[in-house]
Amino acid sequence: MPTEHSASLPRFRFDPADMDSIKRNLANREDAADLPELPLDRVESGTDALDALPQLLRDLAVNGSTAVLVVQDRRPFVRNGVDLKPFVHEQLKQAGFDVEVLEVGDETGFLHSDFSEVEEIRPYIRANRTAVALGSGKICDVTKHACFEHEKETGEHIPFVVIQTANSVIAFGSGMATISKDGVKRTWTSRLPDTLVLDSPILRDAPFEYTVGGVGDLAVIAVSFADWYLGAEFGQAKYTPAAYDIIEDVRNLLFSQELANEFGARSLVGMAALAKLGVLGGFSMTLARQSSPMSGYEHAVSHMLDMSAEYNGRPIASHGCQCGISTILCAIAWQKLLDTFDPAQVNLDACYPTTEAMEQRVRATFDEIDPSGAMANECWDSYKQKLDIWHRERPRLEAFLRNWKQQQAHLRSLVDTPENVVESLARAKHPLHYEDLGISEAQARWAFQNGHLMRNRFYWADLLYYLGILDDAFVDDVFAQMHRLVDAVQATSK
Repeated sequence: MPTEHSASLPRFRFDPADMDSIKRNLANREDAADLPELPLDRVESGTDALDALPQLLRDLAVNGSTAVLVVQDRRPFVRNGVDLKPFVHEQLKQAGFDVEVLEVGDETGFLHSDFSEVEEIRPYIRANRTAVALGSGKICDVTKHACFEHEKETGEHIPFVVIQTANSVIAFGSGMATISKDGVKRTWTSRLPDTLVLDSPILRDAPFEYTVGGVGDLAVIAVSFADWYLGAEFGQAKYTPAAYDIIEDVRNLLFSQELANEFGARSLVGMAALAKLGVLGGFSMTLARQSSPMSGYEHAVSHMLDMSAEYNGRPIASHGCQCGISTILCAIAWQKLLDTFDPAQVNLDACYPTTEAMEQRVRATFDEIDPSGAMANECWDSYKQKLDIWHRERPRLEAFLRNWKQQQAHLRSLVDTPENVVESLARAKHPLHYEDLGISEAQARWAFQNGHLMRNRFYWADLLYYLGILDDAFVDDVFAQMHRLVDAVQATSK
């Protein structure tokens, strides 16, 4: 078990453990009328948060019902040396609850997080029964979406509690769910839990690869807001300032040396802070009504790696860690764009490839890894939406080029340096090479160079592709810079 440190939990401006304060702050904003509600009413956080579970369920129960559905996978988790899942089941039974346990996923504990699993859960979602997701991000997503679909179909609100078993992703505070369709990862409008349990000993005792995955999933803020802003500038998205403001604590704390060290040490303080930062990241997406605030091009790269895993004969790696390493590449790409781009060199007519040419490019990319054509169809249907807007909004590119100096300055304010990203990830003991995840550099290069083809969201990679910059030489230089930065940090830490 990790050694505890004497550090204290940092002060949060937006503390998820005080949801009333967060909701008051949002209600007092000038743009409050444009923001969705945060229906998460309670976040129980601390070293004994799990002890409060029976009372939390009583508070949520419909008509005093004691019926509880616990959805979990088959992965073992412990808390203070005790097998967690049987402990929770017994805790609830001793408190007088009628508990039914539903295990989803395969015998190894792997969960695909696709609609087949949502449909597997749906028949167990019933009125007057509280649903509990006992697990990490995928369990949270498929269970929340099963509850969401039930409510959409019947109008019945299902009380829903999440017991977070790892700081693996930021899904827990998000009204979105990441669920695959035809082998392609997509983000869907879903719902938040009513109550979230962040028990520090559970989070401390989770497998360490889950914890660093959560660090990587949050580290994307180094680049993701710049992608979102860029998309809005080209008519591809709507930018929501509140989504940026709510993660002030994430920006201030995540890359701080002291807290990154606590993450790496797996201290109770580090795990409690990381969990709260993750919730705020989820809130950012909820307020934006989309995942864009916390999902830039680094997520597209991660999704591409997942989509090609079977073809390449390897298991799907940690989503968060893939995002963390990809954030290094994206920060380097942003730096290259901001330091070297010359709008005077742009040939506007060459920036608008035909629909026929891009369909051929998309299909060639995805037919290679899925000869059935289903993946290519899904990706092309999505990508074409982006391409159509790009053609229709040509004046926006012209204005962007004319105002490059102002755009350059603002984009710099939204992007962190690759040096800071690498150093912070290293302090948190996050993997720094794709090879650490079982992914070859050739596979990573393919994902990095082609990720913009998979969906309708606009990224820096789309801009550079249309400008004719995202070529083999550009990718070579980005990867070479990443190796130099990582080697330098690792040499310093020896």
